Amino acid sequence: MRYFFLLVLICAGLAQAQAQQPATRLRVISSAVGTTIDSQEKVTYELFSEYSAKEFSEARFEQSLAPDSALTQRITLTDGRTLLSPISSLDFVNMRLKIEEKARRLSPGAGVALTDSVGRVYRVVLRSGTTFAGTLRAVRPQELEFTTDKPGAVLIPRSQIVSMQLVPAVEATDAQRHPGWGYVGNGTRVFFAPTARGLRAGEGYAQTIDVLLLGANYGITDYFSMGILVSALPGVGLGNQLFAVTPKISVPIRQDLHVGAGVLYARLPTFDSDYDRGYGAGVLYGLATYGSADNNLTLGLGYGFSGEAGGTQGFGKSPVAVLSGATRVSKRLSLMSENYLITSGSGGLGGLYGIRLNWPRTTLGIGSFYVAPFQNEGAFGYLYPVYVDLSLRFGKTAQK
Repeated sequence: MRYFFLLVLICAGLAQAQAQQPATRLRVISSAVGTTIDSQEKVTYELFSEYSAKEFSEARFEQSLAPDSALTQRITLTDGRTLLSPISSLDFVNMRLKIEEKARRLSPGAGVALTDSVGRVYRVVLRSGTTFAGTLRAVRPQELEFTTDKPGAVLIPRSQIVSMQLVPAVEATDAQRHPGWGYVGNGTRVFFAPTARGLRAGEGYAQTIDVLLLGANYGITDYFSMGILVSALPGVGLGNQLFAVTPKISVPIRQDLHVGAGVLYARLPTFDSDYDRGYGAGVLYGLATYGSADNNLTLGLGYGFSGEAGGTQGFGKSPVAVLSGATRVSKRLSLMSENYLITSGSGGLGGLYGIRLNWPRTTLGIGSFYVAPFQNEGAFGYLYPVYVDLSLRFGKTAQK
């Protein structure tokens, strides 16, 4: 009988001890990871740097339901050990902010606003390097669902997405047909001649033409960009170098049609020490461009003007017409041509033709000039295979 009472006392003590232990609940630190941070999420969001990816298995956060509401960090390692340590509310919040900021950079637009874009086409780049274009069909806390030109749905964990670029409707078909090509610019120029398409706000590029000309253009707004062009002639002082400005306005009429206007105004050196004001000249032009960033056709008219820098400017009586176009035939290659019809004097044709090699932030244009005066016989009067244009894109390069 005494053993029976002893057993009752032991059970009662255990029950009381268990009742005294505070209950806990799991805390979700961020919807990007849920209640458990696994080894892949540790690497993606750059967490728990004191542990290597090989030894880290998972982490959870438990909150006591007792009055003190203490938070405990539970880390499980791959060797089976579980490490418990307290974590302050401040550290918990800071870790949440770090995860959510990293998630926004990995997947632009991954917040609530992304649900408004269901049904739109995105170009998606994954951490594995894979690129595809698909229509966004569903937005979930841990994954996004797309449909592509292949049967079935594609489910992508948010943690695997490096970037998402919304493809304009006019380019959606091309993007789905060629999902791996990627975005390589907004089609704002062919070789030297501009198109009516404009740089987006915050998007820009720097370029060098035949090494002797250096330039840069930047989108101040979605409708207005500003550029500069300077020469780099060896052995020539700064005062005798060419300097030009190239402001341009671009207005979309619809997604596949843009109109624009701009000016190229240059200070041309005289190389005369007794006449250092320079010589001002340029072109005032208007353009219309049909098509997408990769495939477009441009028609424009321009009037030349000239005069002493700071003095009276005289405009030409006859315009110069331009017809230019570009078509992208592969992931890396575009074919391009720009042609000028000169109506003043004896008149003639001139321009460039060639190719552009495309990379995500770099393009290399290689072309030849041709000149065909109307007074000469033959299709081409002269050929000059000397045009090389290297451009580096910077700033906001993702599509809106």
